[in-house]
Amino acid sequence: MANISDAISPVELRHRLHMSPELAFNEYNTQRILIDALEKLGARYEKVAKTGLVVLIEREPTKPSVLYRADMDALPIKEETGWEFASKNEGFMHACGHDIHMSVLYGVIKKVLEEKIEGNYVFVFQPAEETIGGAKYVLDEMREKYKVKYATALHVTDEYELGEFASTDGTLFACAMEVTAKFKGLSAHIAQKEKGIDAIKKAVGFLSEFYDNPIDNATKGQRVLAGFGRIFGGSVRNAVADFTQIEGSIRGETLEIVLESFEKLKKMTEKYGGNLEKGSLYPPVINNANLFEVFKDFLNKNSYKFIDCGMKYTGEDFGFFTMKYPSIMFWAGVRTKNKIVGLHNPQFLPDDEVVPYLVDFMVKWLVELYNHI
Repeated sequence: MANISDAISPVELRHRLHMSPELAFNEYNTQRILIDALEKLGARYEKVAKTGLVVLIEREPTKPSVLYRADMDALPIKEETGWEFASKNEGFMHACGHDIHMSVLYGVIKKVLEEKIEGNYVFVFQPAEETIGGAKYVLDEMREKYKVKYATALHVTDEYELGEFASTDGTLFACAMEVTAKFKGLSAHIAQKEKGIDAIKKAVGFLSEFYDNPIDNATKGQRVLAGFGRIFGGSVRNAVADFTQIEGSIRGETLEIVLESFEKLKKMTEKYGGNLEKGSLYPPVINNANLFEVFKDFLNKNSYKFIDCGMKYTGEDFGFFTMKYPSIMFWAGVRTKNKIVGLHNPQFLPDDEVVPYLVDFMVKWLVELYNHI
């Protein structure tokens, strides 16, 4: 029989998770680490979406639940923190704080069980947030199995200090679509380049027009932007490139404006003999107006600092949850020093002290949400 006193601390769990970062839908060891920790708590869990987990704690079976989600996957980034518990998986890193998210969620489960806190809670460890959109797969499998009234999630950031929380009414995070521009050519030795078709030249023409005519503006009163962050092509240095690929993203206030922007970029790509393909599509994260007011009031009466951050161009698949349930998501500040590093940075490393702080915060917040059912 499990003895909660033998369970590891949320900080120790954070160390184990940070050392074992894994990419989308490959979070097998991450899942094993979490299962081991949950079993020591005596928590009942179910696997979901291959590498995810759902934990249900139900005190009042006749009432619905509050859902709290934490994402699990890491990024293909080489860590540069020099930390004692740095990544052991070369080239991968928890550079977006998902190790913190999972550790805080585990800490909440531990505290709810230890202190026998009242309420019904669905705790979701969700895979594949960074790409693919794991939230959709989790929700597809959950269907109507759990009686969820409200959903909530946090995202850490060093943009704000520890103790500061930021959100907004309505759209918090933009609709996001991954896009890939592909250009085909014909390979020929560089000494006879006139016999080839240069895919790099096509791509450069497209990028030149793209940068000269950005779509980063308000269209029909809606905000939108697009950008490219990865390019590769060709096979060898002394031959004309027979292919070039450019990968990027479109972010917009609504799905409508993202799709319109995609069509604009597609025409521009075709002008240079290429093709633009759609990748993962995340809906916007839209906060429920009533829950937003509840969240602000909660922060105020508990002496936390609230910041209305407006809409951010961040892509987040929690938007799938906000489409299904009345939801509230927010930034949780984790900066304890003067330096701001930023998410998706090889040096992003919140201090351990933020974990117990956010555990206490989230327990209070979940109880508050449950009391509004």
